[in-house]
Amino acid sequence: MPRSAQPGRTRTAAPARRRPVRALAAAALLAVAATGCASVGEPVSAGTTAPVAAPSRLWADRPPAPTPTGEQHEDDSATNVPGLPAVPSGDIRKVDPYAVIKAEVAAHRHDVTGADGLDEATAAKLATCDGRTRDCPLRPPVYRDLTGDGHDELVMGIEMADHLVGLRCYTVTGGRLTRVMATVVQPTSIEIAGRDLIVWEPAGTPHYAVRSVYAWDAHRRYMEFKSDEIRRVGATPSPRAQERHR
Repeated sequence: MPRSAQPGRTRTAAPARRRPVRALAAAALLAVAATGCASVGEPVSAGTTAPVAAPSRLWADRPPAPTPTGEQHEDDSATNVPGLPAVPSGDIRKVDPYAVIKAEVAAHRHDVTGADGLDEATAAKLATCDGRTRDCPLRPPVYRDLTGDGHDELVMGIEMADHLVGLRCYTVTGGRLTRVMATVVQPTSIEIAGRDLIVWEPAGTPHYAVRSVYAWDAHRRYMEFKSDEIRRVGATPSPRAQERHR
């Protein structure tokens, strides 16, 4: 083939290599037009959002349940621990935590229900418990500021039958040791996050747990039950299982 024909092939091949560049440029112009002609670096709209709607009440014609009357917190109120001396310093760490529980057991020796309820075997062990023997049902005391006043509160756990735990919390009010929480739980774990006392309990369904939160109520001056919810826990898929779902 004559050499003069070779430049012709070169000129016809060059435009073919530039076609993708033109296509990309056209696509970029369309993208800019679709986003409101935004320049590089400017915010780009994420699209429309769902409109905010007020709650829609169901069966509004039905009468609501009557408001409960009378005292609703008969067992959920702060009480002074009987039989203990005053704490003029306000430092709860100066109080013997085991003496606190013994004083309550002595004052409510035969209570089996309510805030002070204990089974007979546990009550008998607590009567002589000092925290040093293996059969002492008291867990080690925990000190944290749960009220936000800069002073520690005392959290105690009493181990009972059937994996139950009597969970109690104390503070110093006006120089007197005061119990500001008493409940019985069946925990898988107990945590403190900030000033929240959190109890995890089995939900009765595999891989789920009940998360209950107790928090200080400055109005009632009590560790109030704040919320509970069922959360999925554990059962993280293995890498092989994740690969199968891809």
